[in-house]
Amino acid sequence: MRRKIYFFLEQLEINRSERITVSILMIFLIITGGIYYHHEPVVNYDPGHYENLERIFREKSRIREQERQSVLARYQPQNEIVIIKNRSDLIEVKTIQNENTNRPDAETDQKIDPEIININTASEEELVTLPGIGPAYAKRIVEWRIENGSFTEKEQLLEIRGIGERRLEQIKPFIEL
Repeated sequence: MRRKIYFFLEQLEINRSERITVSILMIFLIITGGIYYHHEPVVNYDPGHYENLERIFREKSRIREQERQSVLARYQPQNEIVIIKNRSDLIEVKTIQNENTNRPDAETDQKIDPEIININTASEEELVTLPGIGPAYAKRIVEWRIENGSFTEKEQLLEIRGIGERRLEQIKPFIEL
């Protein structure tokens, strides 16, 4: 056996000092592995401390979720309005409640005769009553009117930032020039 080890080391072509270094490293590796294998580390575990940390984490998570819900509530509409045209010139308005609203008094399936709004003379408050037009769009429409004069055709609303084909089709039945 010694002879096989000797010939193996001879094939590696390492000198005596290198063999000593490799041997010392191997012995060190074996000793540290044995110590690590037989030694159990002391656990500094205090369940009370971790329960306190977990309670703080849950509280902060709850506060973050409340903040997130309040921010989302500002950007989600309270009610979704679906407009259905009938054969007569009446328009049926269905108000669908969002999951976040708990208003049982909301009226649904009511028929109204829509008010036609002249976009050349309407104020911001009147423009806000159009479907899909909020305060920001109403302000942009009034500003466009001030800068460019009266609208000559309904399609000029497309020049206002944020108003696209879909929104224009949505408000066309309610506007006049």
